[in-house]
Amino acid sequence: MLDTMFATETMAELSARQGRVADAVAIFRHLLRGAQAEAEGTPNDAARVERIGKWKSRLAELEAGATSAAAATPPIAASRNRSASAQAEVAEPTGQRSSLVIREPVRSGQVIYAEGRDLIVVAPVHSGAQLLADGNIHVYGPLKGRAVAGAHGLRDAQLFCLALEAELVGVDTGYLLSDDIPAVLWGGSARVFLTAEGTCTVAALSAGKGGVALAPRRSPGSASGSYVRRGL
Repeated sequence: MLDTMFATETMAELSARQGRVADAVAIFRHLLRGAQAEAEGTPNDAARVERIGKWKSRLAELEAGATSAAAATPPIAASRNRSASAQAEVAEPTGQRSSLVIREPVRSGQVIYAEGRDLIVVAPVHSGAQLLADGNIHVYGPLKGRAVAGAHGLRDAQLFCLALEAELVGVDTGYLLSDDIPAVLWGGSARVFLTAEGTCTVAALSAGKGGVALAPRRSPGSASGSYVRRGL
């Protein structure tokens, strides 16, 4: 089973990459509260202390960056900038760059990021490995790690694999953990996509446009109800 803390940290970083700083800040605060509560009355654990320190440092960076940006940009201009940026992200075709093709197995601990293009992996993706792509992801082999397509806001991106055994899969800000994937689809060829409502959905490749829709996960502390990615 996927380490949910690590998964949530991953989603926080992906939210930050997408410009969703408020979501990223909320996630890191949630993580810190949980880790600090867990540490009370228990012996110091070096790994936990290091993790808490890392999250505090990252939270401070995000909060400082958000404050600086807000102070430097008038509200109306900031709104216009965000709108223009969002339009540019959606309008930019991923086909402008050739796909990134990985022919070797992706091992535990490796992170492969296809910036501004599709990612094609013609080898197994092992547990603990991570795939990120701004476009689509194709895995011609078992997918046992984590994979997020449309990582920079492309909601029409999809993920395809020949054997779905993933710890986490997602598109844009919607995602599913291994426990969310129906047993009938586990280990088979599948595609992952978002519905018009933003629900992350998995379907057998032979199932056409239908799929097994699953309840979207939401960002801890987010009032907007926006979907989160857990990853990086």
